[in-house]
Amino acid sequence: MKKYVHKGISLVLVMTMSAWCLAGCGSSDTEKKNSDKKEATVEATVSVNRVEALLNSKIGDGADTEKKETVFVEMNADGTVAKTTVSNVLKVSDKNNISDVSDLDNIKNLKGDEKFTSDNGKLIWENKGEDISYQGTTSKETPVKFDVSYYIDGEKTAPEQMAGKSGTVKIVYDYINNSADEGEFVPFIALTGIVLGDNFTNVKVENGKVIDYDDSSIVIGYGAPGFKDHLIAKAGKAEELMKDIDIPESFTITADVKDFEMNMALTIATSEIGDMNLEDALDFSDIEDKMAELTDGTDQLEKGAGDIQEGAGELKNGSLKINDGAKDIAKYTADLYLGTTKLLGSYETFNKALLSGVRTADKGAKKLYKGTQSVKTAAKQLDGGAKSLNSGAKELNSAAAKVNEGAGSLSTGLKTAQAAFEDVKDSHGNVKSQGLNNGAKALAQGAKEANAGVKELAGTLQGTPDSIQAQIDGVIKQVGSATGGAISSKEALNQTVEGINTAVTGGMELSAVLQTKGLNTKAYYQLVQAYYSVQTLETVKSTFETQIAGKAAEMKALLEGMAALENGTASLNTGIGTLYAGIKTLNTGAGTLAAGTGQMAEGTKTLFGGAKSLSDGTGKLKSGADTLNDGMKSLTDGTGEMNKKLGKASPQVKAGIQTVDSGAGKISKGAKTLAKGTGTLDSGIVTLFDGTKTLKNGVIKLNKDGISKITDIFGNDTKEIIDAVEEILNNGKSYQSFSGMNKNMTGSVKFVFKTAEIKADK
Repeated sequence: MKKYVHKGISLVLVMTMSAWCLAGCGSSDTEKKNSDKKEATVEATVSVNRVEALLNSKIGDGADTEKKETVFVEMNADGTVAKTTVSNVLKVSDKNNISDVSDLDNIKNLKGDEKFTSDNGKLIWENKGEDISYQGTTSKETPVKFDVSYYIDGEKTAPEQMAGKSGTVKIVYDYINNSADEGEFVPFIALTGIVLGDNFTNVKVENGKVIDYDDSSIVIGYGAPGFKDHLIAKAGKAEELMKDIDIPESFTITADVKDFEMNMALTIATSEIGDMNLEDALDFSDIEDKMAELTDGTDQLEKGAGDIQEGAGELKNGSLKINDGAKDIAKYTADLYLGTTKLLGSYETFNKALLSGVRTADKGAKKLYKGTQSVKTAAKQLDGGAKSLNSGAKELNSAAAKVNEGAGSLSTGLKTAQAAFEDVKDSHGNVKSQGLNNGAKALAQGAKEANAGVKELAGTLQGTPDSIQAQIDGVIKQVGSATGGAISSKEALNQTVEGINTAVTGGMELSAVLQTKGLNTKAYYQLVQAYYSVQTLETVKSTFETQIAGKAAEMKALLEGMAALENGTASLNTGIGTLYAGIKTLNTGAGTLAAGTGQMAEGTKTLFGGAKSLSDGTGKLKSGADTLNDGMKSLTDGTGEMNKKLGKASPQVKAGIQTVDSGAGKISKGAKTLAKGTGTLDSGIVTLFDGTKTLKNGVIKLNKDGISKITDIFGNDTKEIIDAVEEILNNGKSYQSFSGMNKNMTGSVKFVFKTAEIKADK
């Protein structure tokens, strides 16, 4: 419900007028440098353009309108008008000519070359697809203006007499709204920006702010002239609500100055300060119901504060029980700590007896293990001899089988290899596929023929440019015959055709040009055809020459490679013939070898059977000896490990008991701390209980002295005042042009006032 706090109408006016135009504005001085510097983004050289940008960022520029108007007013230092210039931008949206209205004098197009016609204030502009920017002058008075007053050490002084003065300076901008003189009152917001040099110090602003940068200051002030008085005139009931609200109509600068001089000031004014339906936004139609809801809410808040107080009382009782429980925990943990201390003492006696018995068992196991090692060594030697015999017999048998198998494979492989060299024939004796022997012969013949073809192709390519040149010479010869020898070279042909084309391009008739050359149209077209034929042939010739030159190394490598291929395939053919004869001889010997290795393999198989039986017996003997030895090893390892682990475990078990004992001590100590803490908690809850009493009393006072008074502010007059505010703001929205505008357009207008500088003589 905070929309209705602080005289709701006053809040609306402050948010709409003052806070809108300059966020954070108010009294400001040089003590706020640190915060202001965070907002300042001016360049190293503070310029008038930067001030204008700062002001425009607050005002806006009506970017969505069809006619955007800016009124530039040049003023003397005291605020009197010297010259008024108006700039307009018309947005182009279709292809029709643009109809406009303007009462300006000396109108001129600023950017394009579009023309316009004027008839009694109506303008019709050409449409070339671009927005139109034009400018004119006027002597008409603007609906908003201002006066500037200067004071030095409290004495009002004319601006021309201020130059060079030193002391305490005061500058007052009084904004004036004359819009009601022409009809409806139009609300205006005015923003003024001034750059003060380093001769100004201790700068303060009323209804504005100061932005410090290096040794300069940018001062921005604002005002909404006539708004408050007009609202009171429209809705007399607003006077009571607005008596404490200040909507500024001027702003004041005070500072210490040495050798007074001041840069020019810029002021921007606009009427676009409202675009809202306040009745819908704030919904004052059911204000009485909302006030009743607010009152009911505070009654419930009062009841809730009582419930909180009651709950705090119950929490207080519960804390007493927690306190008693914490004391019991402290007692029982003290008993636990005493028990763990006794356990630690009893463990010492048990540990000594256990370690003595384990050491005796470990010594006996080690002696028995040494005896089984001798049995294991003898069994291992016997088993090794048997295995060597068995392994040798096995290897001999395997080798014989492999030799036999290899001899068979060799014979088969040689037969297959021989077949690969021979042609495959069908049942009628016809060759189905060529063998390697005859294939090598065919390959050698093919390489020889390919080499001859490549040589012939290379010769043809190298002779192509000469052939093309012969064609060019033939064309020139034909031209010479056709012209009776008048044109007998490529250069003469080019000069004649290009000269005729240049003359025609320059505007002469073709027939007139041909007459001067002694040619007719047919001869001209024959020359043109010859001209372009020569050009094309020259291009093709140049391309061939470039490619032949660029590929010369590759062509040479190709020719050399083909020669090498021919020689290589010839050698390959000879080698394959020799290899075929050798394979036939090997194939015959491999058959004899395979028969002998079969008999040897049968004898080694019988020897392997006897050696395997001997090896199996000695293996079982060795396995038994190994098992006995491993068992004794496990026994002695176990007794040793037991001795070692019990020796190590004893300190660990003892340390564990000590850890438990230490933990029990800490728990006992923590329980005591808990018992003390619950006492503190109990005390804090008592304090909370007392605080809830204060809260309940405060809520009752808020309901009685605060909320009930807020409801008295609002009555049956609220809607009337809101309607008046909305009407005034909508008047500002409706004011869209100063110099005139077509009724079918939408527009925006702002005023820019430039106040002249005051310079001191140097």
